[in-house]
Amino acid sequence: MPASRKSGKVFYTLRPSREGLPPFSDIRLPDGTIIRRVDETIHKKALSNAAKALKERLDR
Repeated sequence: MPASRKSGKVFYTLRPSREGLPPFSDIRLPDGTIIRRVDETIHKKALSNAAKALKERLDR
Protein backbone atom coordinates (compact mmCIF):
# COMPACT_ATOMS: atom_id res chain seq x y z
CA MET A 1 0.00 0.00 0.00
CA PRO A 2 1.47 3.38 -0.94
CA ALA A 3 2.48 5.68 1.91
CA SER A 4 0.00 8.34 0.79
CA ARG A 5 -2.88 5.90 1.30
CA LYS A 6 -1.61 4.89 4.73
CA SER A 7 -1.41 8.48 5.95
CA GLY A 8 -4.77 9.49 4.46
CA LYS A 9 -7.91 9.71 6.57
CA VAL A 10 -11.24 8.09 5.78
CA PHE A 11 -14.44 9.64 7.07
CA TYR A 12 -17.71 7.73 6.83
CA THR A 13 -21.09 9.37 6.46
CA LEU A 14 -24.34 7.44 6.43
CA ARG A 15 -27.04 8.16 3.92
CA PRO A 16 -30.47 6.60 3.48
CA SER A 17 -30.69 3.79 0.96
CA ARG A 18 -31.94 4.80 -2.45
CA GLU A 19 -32.78 2.49 -5.28
CA GLY A 20 -30.28 2.58 -8.12
CA LEU A 21 -27.39 4.03 -6.09
CA PRO A 22 -24.25 2.04 -5.31
CA PRO A 23 -23.88 0.87 -1.67
CA PHE A 24 -21.10 3.39 -1.12
CA SER A 25 -19.33 6.16 -2.98
CA ASP A 26 -16.00 7.85 -2.31
CA ILE A 27 -15.01 11.48 -2.59
CA ARG A 28 -11.22 11.94 -2.61
CA LEU A 29 -9.90 15.29 -1.46
CA PRO A 30 -6.56 16.66 -2.72
CA ASP A 31 -4.88 16.10 0.69
CA GLY A 32 -5.58 12.35 0.50
CA THR A 33 -8.65 12.40 2.73
CA ILE A 34 -11.47 10.13 1.58
CA ILE A 35 -15.09 10.78 2.43
CA ARG A 36 -17.05 7.56 2.00
CA ARG A 37 -20.82 7.84 1.86
CA VAL A 38 -22.30 4.51 2.95
CA ASP A 39 -25.81 3.15 2.53
CA GLU A 40 -27.30 3.15 6.05
CA THR A 41 -29.03 -0.24 5.65
CA ILE A 42 -25.83 -1.97 4.53
CA HIS A 43 -23.88 -0.28 7.32
CA LYS A 44 -26.32 -1.54 9.97
CA LYS A 45 -26.23 -5.07 8.51
CA ALA A 46 -22.41 -5.07 8.53
CA LEU A 47 -22.37 -3.93 12.18
CA SER A 48 -24.85 -6.66 13.08
CA ASN A 49 -22.76 -9.32 11.33
CA ALA A 50 -19.58 -8.11 13.05
CA ALA A 51 -21.27 -8.17 16.47
CA LYS A 52 -22.58 -11.68 15.82
CA ALA A 53 -19.12 -12.93 14.75
CA LEU A 54 -17.49 -11.35 17.81
CA LYS A 55 -20.08 -12.89 20.13
CA GLU A 56 -19.52 -16.33 18.59
CA ARG A 57 -15.75 -15.95 18.98
CA LEU A 58 -16.06 -14.86 22.64
CA ASP A 59 -18.48 -17.71 23.45
CA ARG A 60 -15.94 -20.37 22.39
